[in-house]
Amino acid sequence: MKEYYSSNINLKILKRPTQLTFILLSGLILLIHLSCASYKIIPSPIDPNSQKFLDFIRYIITPQEEKIYREMPPEDRQEFIRDFWKRRDPNPDTEINEFRNQYYTRLAVADKAFSAGIPGYMTDRGRIYILLGPPMDVIKKSMGDATLDLSKRSRDLSSDFLEEGTRTERPTEIWIYNQYPDYFSGPLQLVFVDYNSTGDYKLTTGVEVKPFSMMSYIQNDPNLEKYQWIGGIEQGESSPQIPFILDYSISIGRMEKTKEKNYMIPCSFEVPFRSINYRKEKENLVYDIEFSVEVQNVESKGTYRVQRDKGGSLSFEKLQQSVNDGVFLSEEMTVPLEKGINNIYFCLRDNIQQKKLRKLKIIKIE
Repeated sequence: MKEYYSSNINLKILKRPTQLTFILLSGLILLIHLSCASYKIIPSPIDPNSQKFLDFIRYIITPQEEKIYREMPPEDRQEFIRDFWKRRDPNPDTEINEFRNQYYTRLAVADKAFSAGIPGYMTDRGRIYILLGPPMDVIKKSMGDATLDLSKRSRDLSSDFLEEGTRTERPTEIWIYNQYPDYFSGPLQLVFVDYNSTGDYKLTTGVEVKPFSMMSYIQNDPNLEKYQWIGGIEQGESSPQIPFILDYSISIGRMEKTKEKNYMIPCSFEVPFRSINYRKEKENLVYDIEFSVEVQNVESKGTYRVQRDKGGSLSFEKLQQSVNDGVFLSEEMTVPLEKGINNIYFCLRDNIQQKKLRKLKIIKIE
């Protein structure tokens, strides 16, 4: 989304201005000229390879992860991808990531088997196949086929039970899963219908099949939904700790023009206490983070960088209360901009976690 900021002041001019009036107006117009500025924010670009990755993992990426990925500079996204799969590795001590291998195998099968004018992995059948794997049984019915009217007892005892009814009006497939009785409270029956006879079967069963990611977050973050992979591994106390997702928000204020024909713009970091790693020292928990902003003007090749460190110590009770209350650490900085395109790289480094996250904001001044 493009954002525009501008300031306008309406002037009321007297019919017979005096010399003093002209002087005051001249000063006011100069003040307006210096303070009035407009710009637009251009989103960080999503190149074809970055978009392809988002398309492939659309069923397991969390909303917060996708937001972080989109805000990152393109050159940083490979590190994000490595951490993305690492968080989902059920056996991080081994070289093989079983979850990633299984996911891409299912995606390849779905893409080949269910293509219907769109890639097969983007269809409803492809989505279910990727998330739940192959069904125990598949029942196919062409248009006009009669269905069987099984008794409730027969349906309970049989894995081949069908929808009750008379005849199908459209080509239909029924997928039956018996693999997850605990999660779905018994056998799961999913009905897909090809309404337009194009081969693109739509899921009609009123059941919510969430994206699963084999993640067990140790953060109490409302933006990080806890999706448990069916048949996956729940993290225990003896399991390796899942990496934190380092994140923060950026706010950009009103831009002002200076006498030197440059521009100044205030910006601020907001870092939730729950997104920071801590080191235990005696009875307290210590944090150590670094804020930095770097501005690069595309036309003039000019650069500017500012850095600030912030650390502190909290008792366990104070930290717990801060997390529960959604308290943020904040840091404000004002940076210079030039006319044209300015790439602003915001960076937060967690020195305890030894991890950093950069976000890119592109500001174009006409």
